[in-house]
Amino acid sequence: MMKIIYTCYGGAHSSIVASAIHMGYLPVDRIPTKEEILNIPYYDQSPKEFRGTPIYIGTDEKLREIYALGMGPYRREYTEIAYNFAFQLSNDVKKNIQIINVIPLLSFSVKIGGFLSRRVGLIKLGRPLTVAGIQKRYNLFIELVEDVKKRC
Repeated sequence: MMKIIYTCYGGAHSSIVASAIHMGYLPVDRIPTKEEILNIPYYDQSPKEFRGTPIYIGTDEKLREIYALGMGPYRREYTEIAYNFAFQLSNDVKKNIQIINVIPLLSFSVKIGGFLSRRVGLIKLGRPLTVAGIQKRYNLFIELVEDVKKRC
């Protein structure tokens, strides 16, 4: 069974949003409201200790398992581990696992908001910044997810 893993730094915002779009939890025909974003499972909830642990989001319409994953500063290492693990299961790694980097889509406000909310604990300041930043670049998230669905 194919696994698609959307990755970001902390696993609390952009990878969660991308995986939620993939699963149909967020709309693809408009920018979601603040409430819609805040109500998706796991949004702004991933503790630092969960970095490196894939969060199962669901199984999509083509029976692909969808995950979100925070990689922290170890993107290269975690990606290598995931592909090596998949290779142990099958020689055809690309058919079994796709790791999608969502970090290039992030705006400055998401980065600052994520830092304030998750690292410093200033949720009331950070969370609204993450939502605004996601909304500002939401069309890029849609494009990424649609491209992933076509390729996989």
